[in-house]
Amino acid sequence: MTEDTTEAERKGRHLELASLEVGSIALGLKVGDELIAVNGLPFDGSTQDLRARFGRGNPTIALTFQREDRKFVVLSSTPNLGRWKEGREYDADQAEQSARRIIPEGMINWEIYRDANGVYDIQTQRPSNLAIGLTPLWYAQNRLWTPLAIWAATVIVTLPLGLWVVVLTQTLAWSYFWNTAPEFFRRDRIERGMTLLQVIAAKNETRVHQYIKREFPEMRFVYAALPEEPEMSEAEGL
Repeated sequence: MTEDTTEAERKGRHLELASLEVGSIALGLKVGDELIAVNGLPFDGSTQDLRARFGRGNPTIALTFQREDRKFVVLSSTPNLGRWKEGREYDADQAEQSARRIIPEGMINWEIYRDANGVYDIQTQRPSNLAIGLTPLWYAQNRLWTPLAIWAATVIVTLPLGLWVVVLTQTLAWSYFWNTAPEFFRRDRIERGMTLLQVIAAKNETRVHQYIKREFPEMRFVYAALPEEPEMSEAEGL
């Protein structure tokens, strides 16, 4: 066996998204994104191999994609993300040496929104427990004033009808708000001129901010304090 043959056998090839389905759009994926790893380990296979990785029972799997020079991870419970085609060739040995296994348990998908001024905001795709436990606080925290006004109106309208009516109404409202909280957030941010930048999987909010700071250092969190302007001297003011 020659050296050239050995080297050729150690080459892998990524899968590239050629078209999108509903599941991939919800994950913020784009045409051209390349699947490079499954649960952190390099993936070199066909679409059938990818389906086999998921197996039965709809397990949640961490998929690592590469978009231009940027790598990111999303969680998916389905391999049905669109039509795939062969992507770029890569060095299998190097990929294996630098690979780190990813355990999906404990991770969740986060949506990152950005406006034209580089201001970003984030939310989890999983409904927040705060949205059902402390509904008005969650809406106020996320500046969702319209849903907060609707919630307050239901309290005002049902209060004269008695405590049990209030409790029953709020129980139904909490369930509704908990299930629809992410969609309320999306619509509000879009109305404010934000668009979905990306979805990434992370264990907590801190990890998301760290990723954004590393990959998009020019962006600023919507709730971050504005940097203080240096005091202008008289000469500078002329």
